[in-house]
Amino acid sequence: MTTRLKPEVLIARDEIVAAPAARACEDQSFELPRGLYEAMGIMFASFIAVLALGFRGGHMGVAYGVIFFFLAAFFAIPAIFQQKRGLSWAMFRYKGIKTATGHTSAGEATVLVLLLPTLILCFGIAIATIAALA
Repeated sequence: MTTRLKPEVLIARDEIVAAPAARACEDQSFELPRGLYEAMGIMFASFIAVLALGFRGGHMGVAYGVIFFFLAAFFAIPAIFQQKRGLSWAMFRYKGIKTATGHTSAGEATVLVLLLPTLILCFGIAIATIAALA
């Protein structure tokens, strides 16, 4: 059988402790403006579209459809769980963001986020061009 203990008894026995510090994962704003995520999604979707146009035929449409579905899920699931909006463009330009290596300005963060999708899109264009010329 259990009995209810009074807070004074728990304090005397040092069983009441301070609340834990806030965890980093509790902030689900992702700290970037929505436009950056949209630009990244558009670049990845463009990469898939370039490959689909460059290598169409056979059953490749199904494969590209599955890839596009997973890409959409990759961007939609965080948007569903996002409890509060990301930074506005004005705050993003003013504050920048914190990264694992320190503070990053808005321009540097934009380059960091969009560099890889841009290179992937350029790679897709190059591969489709080479395939078309061969």
